[in-house]
Amino acid sequence: MDRITALSTEDFSVAVEPGVTRKALNNHLRDTGLWFPVDPGADASLCGMAATSASGTNAVRYGTMRHNVLNLQVVLADGRVLHTAGRGRHFSKSAAGYNLTGLFVGSEGTLGLITQATLRLHGSPEATVAAVCAFPSVQAAVGCTVQVLQAGIPVARIEFLDDVMMAACNRFSGLNYTVSPTLFLEFHGSPSSVEEQVRQTEEIVQLNGGSDFAWAREPETRNKLWAARHNAWATPRTYASPSPGCPTSWERPTETCRSRGSQAR
Repeated sequence: MDRITALSTEDFSVAVEPGVTRKALNNHLRDTGLWFPVDPGADASLCGMAATSASGTNAVRYGTMRHNVLNLQVVLADGRVLHTAGRGRHFSKSAAGYNLTGLFVGSEGTLGLITQATLRLHGSPEATVAAVCAFPSVQAAVGCTVQVLQAGIPVARIEFLDDVMMAACNRFSGLNYTVSPTLFLEFHGSPSSVEEQVRQTEEIVQLNGGSDFAWAREPETRNKLWAARHNAWATPRTYASPSPGCPTSWERPTETCRSRGSQAR
């Protein structure tokens, strides 16, 4: 149950069994010019990612699992086998009628067991660069994020971390970034496209009082940066808001963490 059962570079699709993980698939695709971008941080099984409708840091450009699952083979409780978008290489349209694929994505096994997933692939970016920039306040960082998206800049990743999260990243991952509200960004495309994306983003960052970009150009440096982002999850998870409703301001969660001594000790 860990086979890649079909690959169509012409259709940008691949079919995988439940044991195939995200990294195993991308290793298999390395020489095809294609990749599967959804990255929840862990090397999860792809059918499991479909069952939980996993997301990740690059969902801003490539979408979540819900946007990247084309077809599912599912075993129902009575033993029947269902193909949510039909059998074969060419899938049924779902413009009308029930979207069965969308129904099963995120159902966590309650409707049936996923035994094969057909996924949408994307072209591998020719150039990739990541950057880090610090801001004087949470409002400035959030405002910059909104303006970047409103400008239509196709950033591949844009992640906000407050000063508590940056302290956790520095301590747990051996980084040395400024402990202040920060954005982690990544840009994909041709070299000229990436250069233009960076230029436009830098202008917006400067307008919001952000620092100059600290670059992560090499794959090892980029991987360390995003691993630090993923590994800092324990801080907010441990000190979640105890109230039934979520805080409505950006400052309150950070103040709650500070008051409870949650900074990386």
